[in-house]
Amino acid sequence: MQVSIELQTDAAHLNNIANHPDVYPWIRGALEGPLDFSEALATDNVVALMGEHGGQVYHHVLPCLWEAHSQFTPQGRGAWALEATRQSLAWMFTRTDAAEIYTRCPHGNPAAKGLARLIGGQLQFTNPKGWVMDGKVVPADIMSLRVEDWMRDAPGLVEKGQWFHDRLKQEFARHGVEDLAHEDDDVHDRYVGAACEMFFGGQPLKAQVLYNRWACMAGYHPIQTVSLDPLAVDIGTALLVMRDGDFFIPSPKQTAH
Repeated sequence: MQVSIELQTDAAHLNNIANHPDVYPWIRGALEGPLDFSEALATDNVVALMGEHGGQVYHHVLPCLWEAHSQFTPQGRGAWALEATRQSLAWMFTRTDAAEIYTRCPHGNPAAKGLARLIGGQLQFTNPKGWVMDGKVVPADIMSLRVEDWMRDAPGLVEKGQWFHDRLKQEFARHGVEDLAHEDDDVHDRYVGAACEMFFGGQPLKAQVLYNRWACMAGYHPIQTVSLDPLAVDIGTALLVMRDGDFFIPSPKQTAH
């Protein structure tokens, strides 16, 4: 199954999805007439991540807090929608300030809550006046996913961490010094992988804070961002200069990890 999402800067595809007859009744809320996201996409407060059959629109509510609105045509519902949602969450958590993403799951729309549960969303509370369906105010369950919970379970992060450690070994070998890194550890790889994605996604301080949160609990050395331009990160054994989805070590440090 091929699923690919893209950041939308033009509203045409999103408008087609939103106004599809099998989508529109579930997302229009109290609005009347065709939906047009042209003005919304022109702002910095709205991010649309869409694929062939739909995706998510994210609204920046407060610093670090975003609301997600999902819309999928019948062809994309099920496994396709789940994979697209996982990809869009990864984009949001690694390329924006998002620390928590929530969504409204109106009563009478079990598919919305089902998707929220499948990606690890947790029920926060029920808003008795949370949505409008067919002109009637209905309760909505507020489900949210925090970045710490996403990091714990998201697919692909372990592999990214393994890539990082392989590259680190290569860089130490290039300098002719012994690799001082720890033994293989999938849990560590996961959190290193998440930090890498955030560094490469333009969120270096977020990467540092979240990695160090885990490192303190797990007994690993914290990292420190020492420069933003160029992006340079002190990992204890070396200073990494990160660019274009990769990194290099100008000069390793012979210190304990």
